[in-house]
Amino acid sequence: MRQAITLLLVFPFMVFFMFQPFMSEVVHMRGVLLEQTAHKYAKLAAREGYLSPELANLLRKELGQYHFRESDITLSESTSVKQTRGITVTVTLEYPMGSLFVFSGWFGSDSSVSEYRFDASEMSEYLP
Repeated sequence: MRQAITLLLVFPFMVFFMFQPFMSEVVHMRGVLLEQTAHKYAKLAAREGYLSPELANLLRKELGQYHFRESDITLSESTSVKQTRGITVTVTLEYPMGSLFVFSGWFGSDSSVSEYRFDASEMSEYLP
């Protein structure tokens, strides 16, 4: 009986220490991928002078290939009209962060950090 009680008390700690580094790495790598994607599409938007609907759809599809939910991706831009060369074009990419801990629902919610947010700015290269 003592062994069963000891196992029940120690098991959650074992699971936490085994899987929490993996969960932290997943959260970190998601952020890295989103940041790189924001910068990539800011450069593409700078060529056209703004983030066109075609580029926004392409961004959503590219992130969908990495198993991000396309409906949860929030994109915003500094302007909706083409900017001439030399004016800054900013692309903002937001995505919900999700669970940060292995036992996220066991001891309350982990809603302190709610979403990733990356801003990428490039100078417009569009010449009319």
